[in-house]
Amino acid sequence: MSRIRPDIREVRALIARALCGASEINPVDEGVSTHVYRIKRSEEIFYLRVLPEEGATFAPEVEAHALLRRAGVRVPEVVYWDDLDPGLSRAVMLTTEIEGRAIGKDDLGAALPTIVHAAGRDLALINQVPVDGFGWIRRDAPGDTRLRGDIASETELMLADLEPCIRVLQGTDLQWSGADQIREAIHRNAQLLDAPHAHLSHGDFDATHIFSHEGRYTGIIDLGEIRGTGPHYDLGHFRFHDGETLPTTLLPYLLEGYRDAGPLPHEVDRRIALDSLLIGVRFLARMHRRLARPTRVHALAAIERDFQTLWA
Repeated sequence: MSRIRPDIREVRALIARALCGASEINPVDEGVSTHVYRIKRSEEIFYLRVLPEEGATFAPEVEAHALLRRAGVRVPEVVYWDDLDPGLSRAVMLTTEIEGRAIGKDDLGAALPTIVHAAGRDLALINQVPVDGFGWIRRDAPGDTRLRGDIASETELMLADLEPCIRVLQGTDLQWSGADQIREAIHRNAQLLDAPHAHLSHGDFDATHIFSHEGRYTGIIDLGEIRGTGPHYDLGHFRFHDGETLPTTLLPYLLEGYRDAGPLPHEVDRRIALDSLLIGVRFLARMHRRLARPTRVHALAAIERDFQTLWA
């Protein structure tokens, strides 16, 4: 993403059109794929996102928000969006806030399992939304609200870059002596990548995206990385990062809530471990030069754990 932020004067003009003014407009540094601003109007908080690419659209993400809110999922409400803001010449989207903070930023004590349980139910509802094709949700057709990806199968999506990723890691200080075994464990279990149709995934789901306020669950934030995947991608992503920012394991509570929305399939532990392992290998290959030591230690331990689950 281009790190050159939009002209703040144009941002203010946009907010004046969308909200009839605002008392505060502050850039947020947490955006990865978009420029993000926190907007305060009286006691209300909103978030503005601006896509950096010309011709890109928020339309599918707006549709995902609407579908999920109708299903009872606690995600932000889209209050304004435009595929081509006249001042910024980019797609923009304005949402309400999810009250509170990410669960890793507060000592929630005994309330934490209940909060994560509630998030698990919402995650299951997210993963029930059908997508036409696997892979990143396409954003290249302004006004097109369809949820669609370009990849034909779950296997192709998850295994396409396996060999390049392993080669990258073998040439670094993150290499492991069992790379061939990891490759074999993945291929031995590849038949579990058998989703006949793609499902909507949050795409980046971990504890930083679960919000709470005063000990109660308030919702899930950031649908900026939605994609079409198999039904266990988000659970695998959560498993890989579980314990990275909090000193306790939360996946069991997430799965309890997930089951509230419907049963999980046979061999679900292996399916989740396979997605987690593939996500972990890709994560290390992409990020190995930038990881702080605690994150690197966590990632390697998660890969070893998932390998042992699949090798058994």
